Amino acid sequence: MMRPHFDMLEERTDNAPVHYSRTAMLFHWSIAALVLFEFASALSFRLFNPGELGYVHSAYRWHMSSGMILLVASLSCVIWRLLHAYPLLPHDMSAMTRALAKSAHILLYVFIIMVPFTGWLILSARRSPVGMLSNFHWPQLDLISHSDYSQRVKINDTLVPIHAVLSYAGMCLVALHVLASFYHHFWRGDEVLTRMLPSRVDLDHLNPPGNK
Repeated sequence: MMRPHFDMLEERTDNAPVHYSRTAMLFHWSIAALVLFEFASALSFRLFNPGELGYVHSAYRWHMSSGMILLVASLSCVIWRLLHAYPLLPHDMSAMTRALAKSAHILLYVFIIMVPFTGWLILSARRSPVGMLSNFHWPQLDLISHSDYSQRVKINDTLVPIHAVLSYAGMCLVALHVLASFYHHFWRGDEVLTRMLPSRVDLDHLNPPGNK
């Protein structure tokens, strides 16, 4: 029976893979695309007015829908991560650097969960329907949506700045994450970046010699 790996801050040597699995890569790059889309769509309706170049009419609706998809994907990713082995950091990294890297990864997980979750709370306070597929709408949190108007206004006014601060702080973490991957690839010359990319074996499997 598969046991959860609750030691995300600990070193593990038991069956640690060298390369991330296809599932891990799918989670990573899908969530990365959703995070960037969420941030860009938020900038569109927060910084620009209708008629301006940067304003997209459907940005708010897309932001709500993709945010709920991000929440589901992020929770699924964390559960998957806890249940599977994953590549270790290079052994020649200093203890301080390893601790910083692991802390940054945990903060990234907090970011991709808490930002869409606080968005869900805000939407529930506003009683804003979130259309997903066809006639399906994302459920609201009854505890909040059934509160009286003054309470919902207070919840909204409290959470909106928190949601914004978490978003900007999270994007700074994302930028740091990208820079760190470039540092590993171009300066250290290790495989921290490339092991999250499709391997030559995977590419050859998708592109047999006869199809090239």
